[in-house]
Amino acid sequence: MRRPLDQSERVVWNRVARQVTPRRRPHGKGAAKPKANPTRDAFEAMMRLPPLKTTADKPASGPVPQSADRMTRRGRVNIDARLDLHGMTQVEALRSVSTALFRSAKRGERCLLVITGKGQDGEGVLRSQLPVWLASPDLRPLIATYAQAHARHGGAGAWYIFLRSS
Repeated sequence: MRRPLDQSERVVWNRVARQVTPRRRPHGKGAAKPKANPTRDAFEAMMRLPPLKTTADKPASGPVPQSADRMTRRGRVNIDARLDLHGMTQVEALRSVSTALFRSAKRGERCLLVITGKGQDGEGVLRSQLPVWLASPDLRPLIATYAQAHARHGGAGAWYIFLRSS
C-alpha cells in the first residue's frame, strides 16, 4: 500500500508532473513514424563548428628554467589543480579555463593541468584552441608558460599551465 504524500512532496510532484510529456506508443495507433537517420556526411556537417576567433598574435610562452623543463619532461610536476574539458563546447571550455586560471592565480597555485582530450585523429578542437586562448590579452598576464603533459598525466591530450608567481 502506498503512503500518502505530505504537502512538500505533493508540491514537488506537481512541479515535475507538469514538465513531463507522455510517451507515444511504439506500435499501433498513435505511433510516431521513425525519422530517417542522417547520412554520415550530413551528421559531420551538423557537428562541425568553426573555431573561435581571438585577437591573439602568438601563444604565450616564456623561458622555462632548465630544471623545470627537465621535471616536465619526466612527468614530475607538482599539479595544484586539474580541469577536465571533456564533453564541453568551445564556449564552455573557454569559460572554464578562464575561471580556473583566475581562481588558481588568486590561490597562489603554480601549475594547472588542463585535460582537453586528443580529439579525432589527434586534431581535437579544444586541444588546438587552448594555446590560442592562453595567448589572449585577458589570460596572458597570468601565465608563465605551458607545455604538453607527460604521458602519466594525459600526454598529447593534456597541458601543464604554469602560472606566474604573484
